[in-house]
Amino acid sequence: MVAAELHGVELVRGQKWTVRVTAYGTTLIFPFEAEQYARSYADGQAFRLGVEVVELKDCA
Repeated sequence: MVAAELHGVELVRGQKWTVRVTAYGTTLIFPFEAEQYARSYADGQAFRLGVEVVELKDCA
C-alpha cells in the first residue's frame, strides 16, 4: 500500500472551482466553471487514489 502523503485530492472553492490532484508527489491543477463538474471529478480521482476529498476555501 502507498503512503497517504503521496496522494491527495483537494477541492478549492473560489471565484472558479479548482481540483488539485497529487499522485506520487506530482500535483496537477484542473479548473472548472461549475461546482458539479469539479465535485464529480474530485470524487472520481479520490476513489481512484483511495483517499478522501479535502475541501478548501480560496483565501487569496
